[in-house]
Amino acid sequence: MTSVVITGKRYLTHPEQADKFGPFDKVYLAEGDSWMDASAAAQGSLPFYLTEEFNRRGKTHLIINISTARQTLQRIAETMSGDYLWWLKQLPYDGVLFSAGGNDFIEAARGPAPGQGLLRDMQGQPPPVDGYDCVRQPALKQLLDDYLNPNFEAVYQALRASSKNAATPMYLNGYDTPVARNAPAIQGLVGPWLWAAYRKNHIDASLWPQLTRGLFKDVKAAVNGWSAGRAGVKLVATTDVLTPASPTSTGSSGDWKNEIHPNASGWRKQARIWADLLQ
Repeated sequence: MTSVVITGKRYLTHPEQADKFGPFDKVYLAEGDSWMDASAAAQGSLPFYLTEEFNRRGKTHLIINISTARQTLQRIAETMSGDYLWWLKQLPYDGVLFSAGGNDFIEAARGPAPGQGLLRDMQGQPPPVDGYDCVRQPALKQLLDDYLNPNFEAVYQALRASSKNAATPMYLNGYDTPVARNAPAIQGLVGPWLWAAYRKNHIDASLWPQLTRGLFKDVKAAVNGWSAGRAGVKLVATTDVLTPASPTSTGSSGDWKNEIHPNASGWRKQARIWADLLQ
């Protein structure tokens, strides 16, 4: 017997590929963004390394992974009639492993025209004393109040409305703080993210460390806020765990594979914290 992670689609068509390693002591459902993404074989993902950690501890657990790279919380909430709701009806789980919020912040910084999203356009402006002052606070409030918080509430209420999972705990990814740098996941196709957003908004590189720390403090506060007053919702405290990357590196550095995703050593550090909490 051993622990296994398998995509939801694969488990539907070939359940024997996972079940042959059972019976399983615990079954988890993984949903969310690229930190959970089942398709990120080259990059790695938390469920893969969490399964590795379970096996190291002699556990026999199953993770059914329905996550998608570049997924935002808004899109998860808008498409809940798909995989998420369907899988909640199929099995009782020992926990839902959930990662969302980080992409919403990045998309709000990177996507809109300069000065129209989460960041101020600093072209021709005197640099602030603190890099975090480059954040447009009204845009941050709108992101939280109009998108993140109500969309998480929808995801949470769907879990609680599930007859099989009304009391199932949900574990929230706390992320960690990356370093803005020109380190894409796929050169010319995927990333970099913060580096592109900061350059697009003409933010001086000397301000990037403070700005990134401030933004990911906001990410953590938002995710932590989702656990407040909601039964069974727990933040997995993984902030300030990973060794930072060099800001001049363009590939794997420290505990980071690229600008915003851990490498193998980083994933293993994260997985140990998750496994401790899940056990």
